[in-house]
Amino acid sequence: MDRVVDLLCVGGGLGGLAAAVRAHDLGADVLVAERSGMVGGVAAYSGGFVWVGASGLPGGEADGSLAATESYLDHVQGEGRPVDRDARRAYLRRAVEATRWYREAGIPFEVIPGCPDLYHPAPGSTGEGRLLECAVPGASLGAWRDRLRPSPYYETGVARRDLYSPRARTEPDRLRRDGAERDLLTHGLGLAGAFVRAALTERGVDCLLHHRAVELLMDGDAVAGAVLEGPDGRVAVRARRGVLIAAGGYGGAPDAAELEDVPALVESAPPVVDGDGLLLAQRAGAATVRGADPFFSVGFRFPGETHPGEPGPDGGVPLHRPLLEHLGLPHSMIVNRDGRRFGDESYYGALIGALRRYDGRRKRWANHPCWFVADDAFRRRYRLGPYGPGEPWPDAIVRAGSPRELAEAAGIDPDGLAATVAAFNEGAERGTDDAFGRGTLPFIRRAYGDPDRVPNPNLGPVATPPFYALPLSIVGFGMGTLGLWIDGDARVLRRDGRAVAGLYATGNAAATKELKGYVTGLANARNHTYAYAAATHALTERSATGR
Repeated sequence: MDRVVDLLCVGGGLGGLAAAVRAHDLGADVLVAERSGMVGGVAAYSGGFVWVGASGLPGGEADGSLAATESYLDHVQGEGRPVDRDARRAYLRRAVEATRWYREAGIPFEVIPGCPDLYHPAPGSTGEGRLLECAVPGASLGAWRDRLRPSPYYETGVARRDLYSPRARTEPDRLRRDGAERDLLTHGLGLAGAFVRAALTERGVDCLLHHRAVELLMDGDAVAGAVLEGPDGRVAVRARRGVLIAAGGYGGAPDAAELEDVPALVESAPPVVDGDGLLLAQRAGAATVRGADPFFSVGFRFPGETHPGEPGPDGGVPLHRPLLEHLGLPHSMIVNRDGRRFGDESYYGALIGALRRYDGRRKRWANHPCWFVADDAFRRRYRLGPYGPGEPWPDAIVRAGSPRELAEAAGIDPDGLAATVAAFNEGAERGTDDAFGRGTLPFIRRAYGDPDRVPNPNLGPVATPPFYALPLSIVGFGMGTLGLWIDGDARVLRRDGRAVAGLYATGNAAATKELKGYVTGLANARNHTYAYAAATHALTERSATGR
């Protein structure tokens, strides 16, 4: 049966739900359409960081000025790269406005104590105050708790404010036990769960699961709704105030690797991000532009792992797990086929340029294939994917009694690996990495290191046999460089800069034009900020003008 609503949100992740909360509180009739049987989207798989400068929240940065925030973003942007400062400043102000509004509306944004900016102590950076998180009890989601997409990557139950506290070192088991008993949702599940609770449980916004948007309805050159493909056939939804594209990026599309200029790309985000929203908008005249720098990492498919959720006709979708927090732990490194390291492993973003480097002389990718190399001290002390500390690793992981033997078994140059391990171990014993500066960023030391390892929580020698090598895949996070061109109100634009009336976009469907470079937590912040902007414009400005 066809329907008429005020605002249609295509996608049941962070952006779609955030827009639904704002639109509902502005008095609108809202519908969320989610193609899968689960809500939470890419945000549920994320670390749950939200980065907002000068938020004014309790525990926020002492300065609290956008001038300092802009100074820091200038550093992140780097020298000689153009940026629209007016647009960036407008975004930063809107992010503060949106974050404060959502907090008053029941989203429990809290500053993470002692959590610095990624590049602290860079100019304009802070030691704490800009990174936020959410934690909510699972029971508060009601019937939607069982429909929240589980995270295969982050252990929930302990908020980062506790994870980074002295108590985490003295009472780690009690913290985890208390969190499990309360079903405390943290990290990405906390962020996604907070918006699920606000939109679907508390406000009762209607959400259609298993409904995929397959066509936009047009009224002249304006978007007037969308056609949804559901279990019972097609439903035409007329949207009086607009349609929001919040269906994610294109990491699962067949041409994703070519678009990102990498040897191969496996998407680690939920298996629902294959470019739906971009295709829909392009057919309505929208422009797709290149925005943010490439962002991906490396990962491994552990035997038998599949994405959580409903299996398809051929069973579960294979899961390629990013080795995010693992890469910063001691007793490990990453090497190419020559046995050479090529970046600071502890910060996965530092590897991106090297993974895209093509060796024109040798006519091959310079650093792909590559391997994660670790020793038995790593296995005994740290978790690796689904395997806890001390658990045996699967036979699919190559192992050997020496670095040279490991190289021969894995297909790595033996002389190169032996030399690399020797040089690495010499520096690791001192706590220094002269080659790439591993463990020099305070954020990385805090988020990805071993606090019991001194003097450098990210460094330890690879010296205890047996040795292990995991062949790595290049994995995406749902964050492509291409996206829909939007303005400050999240209106989707055409190539000539005119808005497509009635069409909005947020999240990974929208190109990041405010900044080159990477800021931890910015993607989640952009998502709820532009969702807020879209709903506000659609329900106020557009209702007044009709355009």
